Amino acid sequence: MRLKPFSFLFFLLCLISCSSDSATTSLDSSTTSEPPNETVQSSTTEAPTEGLNEALSLSVSIESAPYSPIAASLDIQSSFPVSVQVIASSEEHAVTTARTSTFSYSHIFPLVGLRQSQSYDIEVLAIDESGETSTFSGGTFISGEINFPLPEFDLDVDLELAQPGVTLIEYNAWEVPEEFGEGDPLIGIDHEGQVVFWYRNTSVTGAVEPTERGTFISQYFPLGAREFDLLGNVAYNWQVSPEPPEGIAELRSADALAALESLGETINGNPGDPDPILVKPDWVNLTSFHHEVFPMQNGNFLGLSTTNHPTTPEQRELLCPGDESDFEITSDVIVEFTPDGEAVRTWDLWDVLDVEEIPGNHICTVDGRFASIDFRDWTHANAVIYDEIRDAVIVSSRHTDQIIAFDHLNSTGPQNSVRWILGNQGTLPLEGELFYHPHAVELQSDGSILLYDNGNFRPGTNPDDPTMLNYSRAVLYEISDSGSDSSEWKATQLWEHRVDDVDDNPLYATIVGDTDRMENGNVLITHGGIWPTYPKPGTQRARIIEVVPEGTNGGDIVWDLALGDADVPVTVYRAERLPSLYFGPNWE
Repeated sequence: MRLKPFSFLFFLLCLISCSSDSATTSLDSSTTSEPPNETVQSSTTEAPTEGLNEALSLSVSIESAPYSPIAASLDIQSSFPVSVQVIASSEEHAVTTARTSTFSYSHIFPLVGLRQSQSYDIEVLAIDESGETSTFSGGTFISGEINFPLPEFDLDVDLELAQPGVTLIEYNAWEVPEEFGEGDPLIGIDHEGQVVFWYRNTSVTGAVEPTERGTFISQYFPLGAREFDLLGNVAYNWQVSPEPPEGIAELRSADALAALESLGETINGNPGDPDPILVKPDWVNLTSFHHEVFPMQNGNFLGLSTTNHPTTPEQRELLCPGDESDFEITSDVIVEFTPDGEAVRTWDLWDVLDVEEIPGNHICTVDGRFASIDFRDWTHANAVIYDEIRDAVIVSSRHTDQIIAFDHLNSTGPQNSVRWILGNQGTLPLEGELFYHPHAVELQSDGSILLYDNGNFRPGTNPDDPTMLNYSRAVLYEISDSGSDSSEWKATQLWEHRVDDVDDNPLYATIVGDTDRMENGNVLITHGGIWPTYPKPGTQRARIIEVVPEGTNGGDIVWDLALGDADVPVTVYRAERLPSLYFGPNWE
């Protein structure tokens, strides 16, 4: 999980609390939109079935969540202020929610953690300000069925050693029939391998991060980012372009071009989403939103974008001899913006790296998310975080094999102050093994850096030689950069974890991946894009493991999930373990 000053769990938006008859939402109500109001199931109750306070009356209405078939919204009204907790029980499964942290006459309560196609009996526990508890029947809720092709989840877990909770999976299906529409889902599974959370919006939902106020923020490729609540209601919607421009080609970004051509109007989001807020710095032309939007402690957000730079004939011949295309270079731009969409700072990798000295491995290719005949995917950043310890912005540059730390200065506008570079042609000497095509850099509480090392183009490996097969790994680096003399700064590898896969061959994921330190100290490793010869050549699959990081070979596996097969090939961008679906200041 991402280490932030708040717990990396799930979230709440729709809790309403007040000290009088009036109620306020946990987000600014002016920024939220009404979703489609389709009441599927409803139940009311007034008298307690048991309890100490017979004077208390309470009513409960239940509605299916409009954007999740296995979630519900409870409207709970009471005769005087209470805190509430919900128990949902079926023949096969039970969910006990957290208790609300405030006392109110009115609660809009998100009920999540349910499994599909089950009948749940609902009980509401109402606790008054004296601590007395009364139990009310809330009726019955029948969860819906998830209408989406999912693979079997092959799960092996040690319940004594694994971190409890729900595993949130950013699921990318590669062969989805047209009738299922556009957009990849965000799913959560429990320790029995059952789906207990579902969210799906248009386009790709990725790099889901919690905010301090109990919501999620996620990029959605190619143009935006969204902040949404536990039931899928979107509160904020940001875009670098408010709508597909007139003349698609004028967007001048191959990644956005391809997505817009395939998605059409669906890029606008679900029905009921608020109008997008435009993020537009005056000093750079942003052409996409991609991979990650990170909530900062100051209330702003860090996002990854792109811009394009013209090249000279001499540069093109040097970089890609014989390529007659008049191509531009696509570089990544980190942008810090406010909730209102004001761009405060940007960091363009073009300003700090020399493309002629560090061209990367893919600049002459025309395949991939950011590449085309006219635009070349140079750096391909895939993660950005704010480092509160160093007051730095840290970005992972996949194609140049680098982790770059920028100083987060007080000045606004374009920034180019580099603190250090770890990796290829870096400024930090490294004791240990270099990484290749890194993903998902994560700051640890002691200032060290945990990341996923895909291993593409790792020296000394050869896919055609069974004695020199490549591998992917999780790796931890200590960063010693506290002294005033930067010439003494260095990085040291502290830990790694590699694993054998099918036929005892090293596991190798050529794309995507994630590593997260969890509350119990274990590490969740997402091998998200495996291209093995099993179960058949070319089948795309993923494997997510939880490791106790001690002992031999980097630690023991205590949670092991395999997904994806010949019928449902998949990748997983990232995965997170959520100790609870209820977190934040609105819950006890």
